[in-house]
Amino acid sequence: MSVMPRPAVSHPQLKKAAQPLFAVARLLGFMACLALTLTGILGGASPALAQLAGVTEFDITEVAPGENLFPATPFADPCDPNPAEFVGCIGGNINVTFGAAGGRGNVVLNAVIAAGSRFEPATDLLPPLGLVPRLEFRRSTSPTLLDRQLLFFELNNLAAGDLTIAPSSVGTIEEAMLSSVINRGIDNVFNNDPEIGGAGDGTGQETGNNIERIDYIIDGGVTVQVANQGDVGFLIIERGAAGGSDPFRIAAITELTGGLPSNYGPVVNVVAADWGPGANIPLSSVVFREDPGVVGFRPAHFPAPNQSVRGIYIPINALVAAPQNTAPIFGYSLFAPDVNATGVQLIDFDNPAFFRIDTNNTLGGLDLIAGGFGLIRRTTIAPAGSLSLLKRITNLFGPANLPNFNQFVGDGAALTLLQNNNLGQGLDVITDPAVQAGNGIEYTVYFANSGLGAAPNVVLCDQIPVGLTFAPNGYGPGLGIQAIAASSPPGPVVNYTNAADGDPGTFFAPGAALPPFCGTNQGNGAVVVNAANVAANQVGFIRFRTTVD
Repeated sequence: MSVMPRPAVSHPQLKKAAQPLFAVARLLGFMACLALTLTGILGGASPALAQLAGVTEFDITEVAPGENLFPATPFADPCDPNPAEFVGCIGGNINVTFGAAGGRGNVVLNAVIAAGSRFEPATDLLPPLGLVPRLEFRRSTSPTLLDRQLLFFELNNLAAGDLTIAPSSVGTIEEAMLSSVINRGIDNVFNNDPEIGGAGDGTGQETGNNIERIDYIIDGGVTVQVANQGDVGFLIIERGAAGGSDPFRIAAITELTGGLPSNYGPVVNVVAADWGPGANIPLSSVVFREDPGVVGFRPAHFPAPNQSVRGIYIPINALVAAPQNTAPIFGYSLFAPDVNATGVQLIDFDNPAFFRIDTNNTLGGLDLIAGGFGLIRRTTIAPAGSLSLLKRITNLFGPANLPNFNQFVGDGAALTLLQNNNLGQGLDVITDPAVQAGNGIEYTVYFANSGLGAAPNVVLCDQIPVGLTFAPNGYGPGLGIQAIAASSPPGPVVNYTNAADGDPGTFFAPGAALPPFCGTNQGNGAVVVNAANVAANQVGFIRFRTTVD
């Protein structure tokens, strides 16, 4: 008897007395799936809605703007008397210096890294800097909300009587947003709560305002070819703590009438997990506020000091689909995540049925930075992943005198990577001992990405050859699949249930319809595991057991 797995091309063939006992089932199906997935995520010719990508690195230049001193600047009233330097702030004043010497100055954004690629301002579409040319804050007319402006600036130093700020000052929130300077922005832009913290006595943080929608308008519109819509998109940046970046909603403006948005594409919901890690720009900041009837921004409160600049790239093909994707778009709008309008309903920003006027700080806490940065374009493609599959027999149950399953068979970059991670063991051919009906065979499909880039959205489908029966309780009651998720060094071995119940593994019973990427249905069931994204140099495996019929 011989057992002959053929990794990445076919399942193992099991032969008894030199006669074929099991049909060959192709692994070619998941290789085709991977190729299609890679093409789609790179935004090549696929017009399907693309994924959002968190920014992993900011390419910046620090520019000294020159000092601008505002002596004896009054504090906002009310103001938050924390930290200690703000104690007694109500009715008091402080010397404020913008662009202070010794600080970082204006942190100017040049480019970002997202999904392994570099994105730079699309100056050919929006000259000269890639910035959206017009920004409008749409505000509720409800008398219960305050028409105020809030801005945060990176702190340089805070001492008794003196507050020094790293970036230059601005006169309006519009000026701050239509800029490439990313160490200043708007605090809690969609928050309607009058006071955060405190006891309603003015000792908390007054960030409540009446902003309901923010429009980034391109009056002439831009048209991006469908084939390029994964490589061109909008950059949204905020100030946030690790794991605490804020949710929001976004929609492309698909029509303008009289300079105002008159229709939209689908609403895209952005959640905290979509943001990038904020790896290289830590940010401690002070919030300034301009209240109705007051001229100029005044120091108001000192937020959490340990935050950072975070970003998210939203490609055009995440915002429009056919037939809208062949027409111009006229910018985009941002909304709080509790907005429940779609399409033309989004026009009616002053309707509380669509735009709530009681949005709290949790839902309205987006700390928006340079939101008018506008269009960015992929300038370098992420290095390609090179995902390989090696199928091995890793155990037999029933026969005596078992072979050594701890040896490595074959060669190549993938096997070397697996060996370096103490994986890849098993045999591709077994001639002795022979197996009998009722014996068990354990198969392991190793995967390894030996390329320079990630292999995204990997889903593995391995059909059970005819002549074998899947062992549904191979690793415990209802646990027929074992795995190590993509990792380096390898993570722990975990067990998956057979049911489609939320974990990455599913067993499709004989006769059940299989996902299309499994290839021709052999009719004997299949193990399907979502391996998700396999980064460069990551390895893992899926494993299951069968019984000889």
